[in-house]
Amino acid sequence: MILTIFILTSISRQLLACNCQGERTVQEEMKYADAVLLGTVISKELTTQTDSAIIKAMTTGSSLMPTLAKYSLLVEYVYKGQITSDTITIFTGLGGGDCGVRFEIGKRYIVYGKSETYFGELFSEFQFPKGVNIFWTHTCMRTNLFRQKEINEIEKYARE
Repeated sequence: MILTIFILTSISRQLLACNCQGERTVQEEMKYADAVLLGTVISKELTTQTDSAIIKAMTTGSSLMPTLAKYSLLVEYVYKGQITSDTITIFTGLGGGDCGVRFEIGKRYIVYGKSETYFGELFSEFQFPKGVNIFWTHTCMRTNLFRQKEINEIEKYARE
């Protein structure tokens, strides 16, 4: 019985685990990302995706409703992207198995963002937020706490 529980727990962890396929270089990430910026996290809000797809999910028996972390960042410097405000919105998963970034309020981050969600086919029936000054990031991108060495590399490739 204990062995069965252990095996099932191991399998479910593997299914929910974030799996990145290698880390891109700064140059590669600069090309991949729609926005690259330096900013300070000023707020966090948890949101549950509840659009008209919920009705579809309920009728098909699915109970998957993605909960997202929605952060506001005060933009200090933009290295790439069309940002029209001094604050932007960053969406990400909650961390752990969904590859979400766990930002801390008040800390400075280098953010590599995409205009579209990274959840892909997993929640394809949902209409995820997108628009001006809204970006998505995850742990498989180079988004991380401020590091001057990384900024120096970003500045090198931003001039190209």
